[in-house]
Amino acid sequence: MTAPADDILARLIEIAVRTRPDASGRIRLPTERELAEQLSVQRPTLRDRLTVLETLGFIRRQQGSGTYLALPNSHFLQFYFEVGLKLGFVSVEQIQGAMELIGAEMAATAAIRAGPEDFAALDRVMQQLQKSHELEAFVDAQFEFHAGLARASHNPVLIIVIDALASVIRQVLSSRVAMLAMVSGAFSRNVDAYAILVQAIKDHEPELSRSAIQECYALWRREASKISMLYLAE
Repeated sequence: MTAPADDILARLIEIAVRTRPDASGRIRLPTERELAEQLSVQRPTLRDRLTVLETLGFIRRQQGSGTYLALPNSHFLQFYFEVGLKLGFVSVEQIQGAMELIGAEMAATAAIRAGPEDFAALDRVMQQLQKSHELEAFVDAQFEFHAGLARASHNPVLIIVIDALASVIRQVLSSRVAMLAMVSGAFSRNVDAYAILVQAIKDHEPELSRSAIQECYALWRREASKISMLYLAE
């Protein structure tokens, strides 16, 4: 996209933000003709920029009604990270590093903001973890635990990030769970580490929660080192 096109897109977003909501609370953009006049561009150029915004989820077109401002979902971010992982622009190790940074913030924030409903949700996931003996079920439970932490943080940015990274996070968890399955007692130690984290969140101890989730990640590395030692012994 050229610099002039970027400027058109930026000015189009400014117009959308300045537009007043209608009676139903929705923000309806001016017509294409009006927008083209305000931006001093040809209508085909305007349509191209509107298509970009629609693809990103920032606007929604309704036949016979108009074009409305919308809150984008995380699908385009999911696609970005999935393709990036497949093409090698990001690695599993980099995703795991990001998970650890984000996880520490989620845990600490959850310890401050979480309430009874969040505690109950985390307890349900803990029960799911304890009952999961198959690899796929354990991966599902681990992902739900991280998603539950995001929701318990009551930070919409963290929730969107976890949702956007859902596919690649599952890939990271799958590789780690496959590794845990090779070490005797690793599943139960993993569950015990999560239980300590949940208790720290319930006690509203942000720093203890941060330390507890960092211990969960450190446990993964220790279990991996055991596998490496087994291979060396062979």
